[in-house]
Amino acid sequence: MACTPAHSDERVFWQDWSHAVWAELATRGSRLTDMTWLPSPSPRLTLLAATVPLFAGCISPVTGDRAGEAECAAVIVYGGVTYWGHGELKRDPATTGRHVTGMIPSCDDSGGQEPPERDEAVQVAELVDVPLETAFRWGDSIFIREGRELPAATRVWFRAPRCTTSTKFELVADWVGVTGPRRPRFDGDLRPPYRLQVHVTKGPDEYVGATIAVHADAATDPTLGPEDVKASLWQGGQVIARVKCDAGRFQALSLRVPSQQ
Repeated sequence: MACTPAHSDERVFWQDWSHAVWAELATRGSRLTDMTWLPSPSPRLTLLAATVPLFAGCISPVTGDRAGEAECAAVIVYGGVTYWGHGELKRDPATTGRHVTGMIPSCDDSGGQEPPERDEAVQVAELVDVPLETAFRWGDSIFIREGRELPAATRVWFRAPRCTTSTKFELVADWVGVTGPRRPRFDGDLRPPYRLQVHVTKGPDEYVGATIAVHADAATDPTLGPEDVKASLWQGGQVIARVKCDAGRFQALSLRVPSQQ
């Protein structure tokens, strides 16, 4: 069975620290119109990039001559038991403050072209009302023990909230990525319409801790320009959005980055 990326009908623009690379993903659909910006590596973004293939169903067992061709699975071993990465979090689950040591096992995804990565010890967080013997959090993902299931009440962690506030309001958020139909013409080029993926750190309580899409169009004023992208967004910085709700969507009335100190 062929493996298709999570957003297989989109053009993806990967933004690194000092250079940019354009790539068009293979698609089985009829539309190939969108591009996505991802800012510079940070703990949040690095984990996102590392775990998307698993959540998209791109990990499959490989044996024989094909061993090493597949992506390394997103797994952590704790207490001698394997825990599998599960879903991209849309809301921050509560943790107890307790951390324990897990191990990311070594993996060779180069087909023998490079030495396999060594085992890596990581600190994982205990979840409130979910025992470590069932699951834990690492970065922005939940890892579930093989053969176990999360309680039904945790499903909300993987669902982005709808915009339901009746008045206009302001959000402060960490920038995660941008998707839009226009291919960038130069570094920092960002033209409406686009969807700004953000992790909310300040605003109405119902949205804080959630990852949402803020929609910008020709009416958004001011919007983000090349200097905003270069000065803040490339560095995994923040954005301030003045927002109204439109049929459950977060519609940006204005967008800006915080003043640089």
